[in-house]
Amino acid sequence: MGVTACIECHTELVDRWNTTPHARAFEDLKTQGAEKQSNPGCFKCHVVGYEQDGGYIDMDLTPELINVQCESCHGQGRAHIESDGDPELIISTPGEKSCRVCHTEGQDKNFDYKTKSRLVHGKRTKESK
Repeated sequence: MGVTACIECHTELVDRWNTTPHARAFEDLKTQGAEKQSNPGCFKCHVVGYEQDGGYIDMDLTPELINVQCESCHGQGRAHIESDGDPELIISTPGEKSCRVCHTEGQDKNFDYKTKSRLVHGKRTKESK
């Protein structure tokens, strides 16, 4: 679905997310060279839903799914959105295990969950409390 679907109800959170490195994760691949940007092994952590139904396919077909977006951590959002926001149909509070899918010892040796998890949405807001 992508962040454009989430912004309809979660504007403040999406605005704050836009200031984070997750919102520019695909750009990181560009700065590391063409081989990274075209390496499917990197897509799992730099786009939404790679190799999943409704997920990223390529820049021509699904450019709206680049970067680490809401569904990367909260899971697929279609059922949540189609139910008018039923909180039971989305992972409302992903934990460290969710982060560790991408922030592995090999990829991000200095990752500190307690510190970094506070930065995912930027400063806490009324909506995120």
